Amino acid sequence: MDERLCRTLALGSLVRGYFHNLKGTLQNLSLQLQLLSMKREQFLSSQAQTHVEKALAFLQRLQDQLEVALGDINNEDRGPWDLREIMEKELLFWEANLFFKHKVKKELQELQKVILSIPLNELKGILCLLGEKLYPAFCEGAYVKILIGEIEGGLTFETDLPLDENSLGEISNLSSYFTPYAEISLSPNRVALIFKK
Repeated sequence: MDERLCRTLALGSLVRGYFHNLKGTLQNLSLQLQLLSMKREQFLSSQAQTHVEKALAFLQRLQDQLEVALGDINNEDRGPWDLREIMEKELLFWEANLFFKHKVKKELQELQKVILSIPLNELKGILCLLGEKLYPAFCEGAYVKILIGEIEGGLTFETDLPLDENSLGEISNLSSYFTPYAEISLSPNRVALIFKK
């Protein structure tokens, strides 16, 4: 088995344990803040009370995000999934990368409806791996069209500024990870992910 694939599988197996541990720690932190909040008038100034309430709100948001992430990791439902809906959500996730968010212009177009029937956790894994290699490959100021259904069953990224050879090689190396579900087609200005039926 490919060394990169083994490494990815091993790291993926650890993720559930990491999430479990994080969740426990966050629950303990939440409990301590709630206890402090219940006795806020006794121990805290009004300004500190406001900060504790904000901290509790942020903590709840983080716990909700962890729940969503765990749900995605464990979701083996085979769909059907509308690729446009999945990609809209995925782009929000990709925009955690500030370069991709602010320095790359993006346009999502659905030319033809693409409905997929693969496990959701694997679909999101494929898109996450692709995104990890794609967004640093785009040049600053690039205009990227994300085309759904340009190729039947496909997701295409077209850029006005070509990708370098090294980036294309790294993206090409992902093909072994996608084998059961998709194939990659590459050219300097275009990356296409074609899902199998």
